[in-house]
Amino acid sequence: MIHLLVNATVLTMDDSLPVAQALAVKDGRIVEVGGTDEILWLREDEYEVIDLAGRTVVPGFVDPHNHFSIAALEVFWPDCRTADCVEELQRRLALAAGDAPAGEWIRGVGYDHTRLAGRRHPTRADLDAAVPDRPVLLVHYSHHQAVANSMALAAAGITRATPDPPGGEIARDKAGEPTGLLFERAIGAVETASRAGWEARFVDVARAATLRYAALGLTTIQDAAVTPAMTRRYAQAREAGVLGLAVDEIMVGSRGWFERPDDAAPGALKLFVDGGYRCAMRVLRDGAPQTSGFLFYERAELAALLLGAWRAGRRVVCHAIGNLGIETAVSAIEEAVRAMPEGRAQVRLDHAIFLTRELIARVAELQIWVVAQPSFLWDARRTPPRGSTPDPLVLLRPFGSALRAGVRQAFSSDFPCGTNAPLLGIAAAVTRTSRTGQLAAPEEALTAAEALEAYTLGAARAAGLDGQCGSLEPGKRADLLVLSADPLTCAPSEIASIRVLETWARGVRLPNPP
Repeated sequence: MIHLLVNATVLTMDDSLPVAQALAVKDGRIVEVGGTDEILWLREDEYEVIDLAGRTVVPGFVDPHNHFSIAALEVFWPDCRTADCVEELQRRLALAAGDAPAGEWIRGVGYDHTRLAGRRHPTRADLDAAVPDRPVLLVHYSHHQAVANSMALAAAGITRATPDPPGGEIARDKAGEPTGLLFERAIGAVETASRAGWEARFVDVARAATLRYAALGLTTIQDAAVTPAMTRRYAQAREAGVLGLAVDEIMVGSRGWFERPDDAAPGALKLFVDGGYRCAMRVLRDGAPQTSGFLFYERAELAALLLGAWRAGRRVVCHAIGNLGIETAVSAIEEAVRAMPEGRAQVRLDHAIFLTRELIARVAELQIWVVAQPSFLWDARRTPPRGSTPDPLVLLRPFGSALRAGVRQAFSSDFPCGTNAPLLGIAAAVTRTSRTGQLAAPEEALTAAEALEAYTLGAARAAGLDGQCGSLEPGKRADLLVLSADPLTCAPSEIASIRVLETWARGVRLPNPP
């Protein structure tokens, strides 16, 4: 059957026809885009005419940095994002332990220590009091630090004699005993173990998760940290037919997300250059340069890894947040590109939160893609994260400056670290305003058209998927959305209120909730 969607405002993201009135869909592909009368001529023996009564149609959103495999499993884990005291965290963990299969780890997600009294992290003793008889891991909202109870620490072999790993830290009390708080590469063993048993149920929850994503307008994502074990789970989910959207995988190793991915499955490769909440920063304080945070690679090692991956035909995603982490990544990419110029098409930089004018210029010169997260602007917390700085040379999420300098910029959510809804990310990029009304560097705002492109065609290009999605053109996948309003003509303050009325993925209209 051919589906004829007519009487619409179709924002195609195709420069040859930026705005149309109708389009035709058949066998999962876009057949034609044009005027209503033109599309109605394409009727066949079996056809459906859908009169959209002037509503807006855009390409399905593309999220090139998402963590779908973790997000899908969160239905099994207690949500601790809104807990405002240790006692509430304990209550949620204890309830989860009562419902979980015998012997399974308890994994709490999303706690924010700045919401707790004294702005302190929970301790192993706090978690032991809530769940004394099985391993517990309480994951920070950043996913770059976590608190483990005594059984979890024992399972990972972490004792007072365990040294801090390179690129990580085991917090200790005054007597030298681990408090349970683990940073960056120190979380690898416990984080992996905390979800290993739950991953066996991924196929059971993947279909419902894709529908939740589709309701937000997401039709294509890249899962940005897929272990060898999860690669097998994805294969099972595809064989079972439960993935209702297109998922591309970016691979990490089996020893932990942040470790060198020596045993990663074939495909695009993820390299963590620095930390997350404690990213690698170099700032001026009292006129003197100071460094902080965790840097996982030096320039020469990273350049060698890039060249090895490129020569193996692999694309590489470099996670870099702090200005020192970004500088290290950019320097390594520059060195690798000198040895293999064609490699610049096989690498991108994700996050790039703390930038300087000099770094922006170097990234623009490289002509590599940057995948940024306006979702973090929307989610901005009451106080800046550790690593924020009054150094005037360091710019925080400078989307406007980057675009004006010629940086190839795409958007993503980093969900569940950031809000998953692309329209909220677009709203934040345009208004520079958080969900609570905090305004941040309004001079860095984008236009609605620029932000929409960054979450559609720009995101598809950054992911290397623009031949399949990202714009509404004949031959591409029929991934499209019907919106309640036009983001290009409504007031910027109204973008966050736009609803996704219909989501079409591969030519199939998915059941969005009313």
